[in-house]
Amino acid sequence: MEKLLNRVVELLEEINTKLSRIEKKLEGEGEINIPSSIDLLTKMTKAQRLTYFAVQKIGEATCSEVAEETGRSMNLESRYLRRLYEMGVLGRKRVPVSDKEEEWKGTEVKYFIKEEK
Repeated sequence: MEKLLNRVVELLEEINTKLSRIEKKLEGEGEINIPSSIDLLTKMTKAQRLTYFAVQKIGEATCSEVAEETGRSMNLESRYLRRLYEMGVLGRKRVPVSDKEEEWKGTEVKYFIKEEK
C-alpha cells in the first residue's frame, strides 16, 4: 500500500512540474489571441466537426468534395462550410474551373483549414 501511495505522489509531482513549465511558457508569450484547437472543437456541433475533419483530410475542398466524403447533401455541407468560415476556423478562396480542353468555365470556392500564427 505504501509503494502505491509513493508512486501516486511521484506522478503528482511530475504533473506539477510539467504544469509549472507550461505556465512559464504561457506567461512569456503574453496574451494569446488565437483560440486553441480544443476550444474551437468544443464550440462546433457534431455535424460541423464531421465537415471540419473532411476538409482536413482532403486539404482544399469544394462543397461537393466534402459532401462526397461525408455522405451528406451538397447544400447541407455548403451551410456547414459557410458557418465554419464565419467562425474563423476555415479559410476560402475562389479558383478558376476549366474542362479538359482548357475552356474557362467560371470559378468555384475551395475551403481550407486556416493556419494558426
